[in-house]
Amino acid sequence: MVEKAALWRRDYLSRFKTSSALLLTAGALALSAPAKAAALGAAALPCEAAVVSCTRDGRVIYMPGFFSQFNPVTARDMVARVPGFTIDAGDDVRGFAGAAGNVLIDGQRPSTKSASLFAVLDRIGAGSVAYIELIRGGTGGLDVGGQAVVVNVVLRKGADSSGASPWSFSILKRRPNGGVRPNGEISYSSEVHGVKYTIGAETNNVSLTFGGDEEITRFFGDDETRRRDGAFREQGGGVNLKLEKPFANGDIARFNFEAYYRRFREDFTETRFPAVGGPNVALFTFPQEDFEYEVGGDYEHAFSQNFDVKLIALFNRENEKFESGFEFLPAAGANERSVFISDQLISETIGRVEFGWKGWKGHNIQFGGEVAHNFIDSQAELFTADAMGALQPVMIDGANTRVAELRGEPFVTDSWSASEKLKIDVGIAVEFSRISQSGDAANSRFFVYPKPSLTFTYNVTPKTQLRLSGKREVNQLDFDEFVSSVNFDDEDFDFGNPDLQPQRAWAFEAAFEQRFGEIGVIELIGFFQYVNDVEDLMPIGGIVEVPGNIGDGKTWGGTVELTVPLDRLGLNGARLESNATIRDSSVLDPVTGVRRRFSFEDEYEYEIEYRQDFPTKKVSWGWSFGRNGRETGFGLDEITSFTYDPELDAFIETTRIKGVKVRFEVVDILNVKVVRDRTVFDGSRALGVPLFREVRGNQNGGGLRLTVSGTL
Repeated sequence: MVEKAALWRRDYLSRFKTSSALLLTAGALALSAPAKAAALGAAALPCEAAVVSCTRDGRVIYMPGFFSQFNPVTARDMVARVPGFTIDAGDDVRGFAGAAGNVLIDGQRPSTKSASLFAVLDRIGAGSVAYIELIRGGTGGLDVGGQAVVVNVVLRKGADSSGASPWSFSILKRRPNGGVRPNGEISYSSEVHGVKYTIGAETNNVSLTFGGDEEITRFFGDDETRRRDGAFREQGGGVNLKLEKPFANGDIARFNFEAYYRRFREDFTETRFPAVGGPNVALFTFPQEDFEYEVGGDYEHAFSQNFDVKLIALFNRENEKFESGFEFLPAAGANERSVFISDQLISETIGRVEFGWKGWKGHNIQFGGEVAHNFIDSQAELFTADAMGALQPVMIDGANTRVAELRGEPFVTDSWSASEKLKIDVGIAVEFSRISQSGDAANSRFFVYPKPSLTFTYNVTPKTQLRLSGKREVNQLDFDEFVSSVNFDDEDFDFGNPDLQPQRAWAFEAAFEQRFGEIGVIELIGFFQYVNDVEDLMPIGGIVEVPGNIGDGKTWGGTVELTVPLDRLGLNGARLESNATIRDSSVLDPVTGVRRRFSFEDEYEYEIEYRQDFPTKKVSWGWSFGRNGRETGFGLDEITSFTYDPELDAFIETTRIKGVKVRFEVVDILNVKVVRDRTVFDGSRALGVPLFREVRGNQNGGGLRLTVSGTL
């Protein structure tokens, strides 16, 4: 199966002069008026002595003692145990503002995009954490990209580096026939000449086999059974560096560097058994390699106690090479062979300035702007063997193209403490963007989208909270959908669309949260979105389909999240965490004219996690069980759905070896089967004349992982 290259990062320095000028101007202004910046969390600890958690100004604060029973090694271990909270790494989109996750470090977003929040937290030793704040609504002007609930990891100030340098080593064995592969990461933190630094490295290796059967029912031909056996291998490694320099006047400068190289390869053999003749053999190969690096940094300065600025610059570049090969060996007749080769350069440059002002009592105001330039330069070729077996080039419209975007976004937000119980967050941003395309398809368009937001947070009691929010969301366009490619698995072309517009939505949410005891939480969330220009597959002339906008629609649903201590049931140190979401949607199908769900939107999802800790024995164990509902996609001449079996994982871990945690996991105990059900029609599916139906079941096998981790 050919997978289009994922667009993780974008732009290069070709437009860096614009953002650099903005940053340098603001930086000169900042340096002209030195003042001491008040670092969040630098004050005395917020909870009384011997108290492991407390509530202050609507924020739930967890001291290190709260997490001691979990024997954490990294900050990620601690954040994962915050009651009623799940880490959201943020969206993988262009720009900085829209990619915000829901975890802050000392009140700030990490100035990086290539390193996920999980990776950032893994590089912070548990011994470096002073305490953790859970902020529910009323984010106080924090730069959290519209997240309703966030965690702020407050680091120790002036502490030595002991316990601040985590490491881990793991061995992963995929069953039934996957290889044994080592994985590891290490991060070392220290200080030299007043500069704090963290340097790290990691490696990632995966080897697995997969297989499954497929039944093809042809309505105007012979049926067929297929057997698929394949293997997947991944190798990769990376390095990272972070520098931080505090100045005597309270200013802070930071520098980040990330680099990673990955190599993937997927191969599978499909043996086809038609009702008459055969067997026939199809061979698929998918080698891919990817190199990515990112350079970024930020500078903080306070003009006064009430007025500060943060400057952010980020540059990312990625080179991705991908190949898709197909060879058909029939029992009788000539062989067939095709190769699709893609080489993409993806780049992004961002400049951002954020001002904060607290001079108006009860208000925390932020304003500033962001400039970003992104591009993808795609070169691709398709070759098909002729009668003599020699590969000959085949033209693909839209495969060789360059897509670039220059985008700016001024913004202003105000977090207003209207009363002791009521907080109101209001904001407005305006997105200006110009998208241009050259090469096989030439086009240029200019967009302007206002993005207002409003959130009410009402603390009925310290343990009971109501939240109401509404905002205008604008999806970031995926440049990959502008570029054409080949799908050998479905014997199809995936055409790009230079006229694609971003999907927008008015998103509304209501939440009720009730806390009980030290860790008990129940949260009920309802959501509704009115969506403009829904992005889906759009038919053109009843002949081909491309990614496009099919009209307006709506989606709605609800979520229940629950954390319950089980001590009253005699299970001391045990707790159960669960979440469940159901959703539905409606949009007018451009092919049939009948309303249907959004494509590939799962109907429901749920997960239950059990954990029990025995602190005196320094042992913990647990399991998780979850499932995703059916997803259905709609094309011009086909309908495809995916269904998933439930998944069960389990673990046991111990810290009986001083300073070291040993964890053993059994992943996917049930060997989840994913079933793909695809019906292809003769022409438009509106005519209702099916040609064939494919039902494919695929299993990747489970895995065993042994991890040893600790701190230097």
